[in-house]
Amino acid sequence: MINRRTIRRSSLLAVVTLTAACASDKASGPAVSAFLRGTPSNHQIGLVVNSTAGAITLFQLGAPTQTRQVALGASNAITPVGLSVRGTTAAVPLGDASSVAVIDLNTLAVSRFFLFAAGNTTGSAFIDDTTVFADNSDSGYVGRFTTGQASDTIRDTVHVAPSPSDIQVAGGRVLVISANLDVDFNPIGNGIVTAIDPKTLAVLDTVSTGGTNSTAGAIGPDGNLYVVNTGDFVNPGSMTIIDPSTLTVIQTVANVGVGPGAISIGSNGLAYVSAFFGGTVIWNTVTKTFVRGPSNPVCAPVTGGSCRGAFDARPDAAGDVYQVFFGSPSQSLNPYVFVYQAGTFALTDSVSVGPGPSAIRIATF
Repeated sequence: MINRRTIRRSSLLAVVTLTAACASDKASGPAVSAFLRGTPSNHQIGLVVNSTAGAITLFQLGAPTQTRQVALGASNAITPVGLSVRGTTAAVPLGDASSVAVIDLNTLAVSRFFLFAAGNTTGSAFIDDTTVFADNSDSGYVGRFTTGQASDTIRDTVHVAPSPSDIQVAGGRVLVISANLDVDFNPIGNGIVTAIDPKTLAVLDTVSTGGTNSTAGAIGPDGNLYVVNTGDFVNPGSMTIIDPSTLTVIQTVANVGVGPGAISIGSNGLAYVSAFFGGTVIWNTVTKTFVRGPSNPVCAPVTGGSCRGAFDARPDAAGDVYQVFFGSPSQSLNPYVFVYQAGTFALTDSVSVGPGPSAIRIATF
């Protein structure tokens, strides 16, 4: 089983891409490979982080058995839990390896590694086609690099609140979500969001999320930042809605399940909040109501009727939901990406994507 420290970090899945508010990440740029074009009837590609295998698995949504894998290295320190995508480039923070792998998705190969001096690297976001921000959760800062810079070292850094865990971008600002934990992973106080100028690295403002262990965020179609407060993995976590331009709290949703650790928001305003121990709840950001609440989450049940946990969930362009289940050797449960039908959220398929899946993105190239 994944350890508690890694479980905390896996809540970073949420995300961390400039287009995280969309149902799929639309690429631009040069012609793409035949695999990335998908099938004639469905051009979408799923990208899955394999935390325990140190790899990225890609599959065609139109033909899920058609897969490709990119190895991230042989070191046991490589413990990725998330990724961000821009065009045909992916940035994958490598956890305890304190570095970021930049992948050319056309060639399915790592093109470069960018290094922090030490620490744990978890969240990332593209600011433009070549500029990436990445956080260092152990050292309490974020760094900026460009994919074409001469040095492999991430030199441009700025300190933020302790345990930064996710990065979002809105209104020309970099928004860093910090869990605000001590060295033993206990909350120092409520989570904190820090707004940074991406050009000067100046800290523009901070705001408390009003909940503890804030670990993931997403930008909604309304332009607001939605932050998941994971809490203590025993009591229900919450979701805080923040205006990114003024960095003021608009609303807090008190109960989004126990152990929520990832959030994505579709173009229709449906927010998918996934919990390690209880599936995915769906909250409508337009009506401010649950479509599927904590008592009735979207999940793949096990014998006895309880839910498999969910490490991440993303809708595709049609509204079908792709949900990551990490797997449970102690229960003899294999890892899968489960697929649920749009509207009814009936379980329709399971996709084998390799060991230890912890995050998913859906892109059209």
